[in-house]
Amino acid sequence: MAEIKKTTHGGARPGAGRKTKYENTVVMRVPDKYKDAIKALIAHLDDTDMINKNYRAVESEGLMLRSLQDKPQKVFFRTEAL
Repeated sequence: MAEIKKTTHGGARPGAGRKTKYENTVVMRVPDKYKDAIKALIAHLDDTDMINKNYRAVESEGLMLRSLQDKPQKVFFRTEAL
C-alpha cells in the first residue's frame, strides 16, 4: 500500500481570495428588478465620498425602474454633508 504524503500547497488558505474595498459586506436577497438600482446607489456613494461641508449636495441622474406593483418610477440619489 502506498504511503499518502500531506502537501502544504494548494487548497483553501486563510486570508486567500479577493479582498473587498468595503469594511464589511453582507449577502442579501433583493428582487431582480432592483439589482441595477442597488448597484447605482453603491456607485453614487463611492463617487460622492468626498462630500463635506465645503461641497454642495450632489444628486444622481434619474434611474428608471418599476415598483413591485409594476408601476414605472424614477429614482434619484442625493448626497449632502451634515
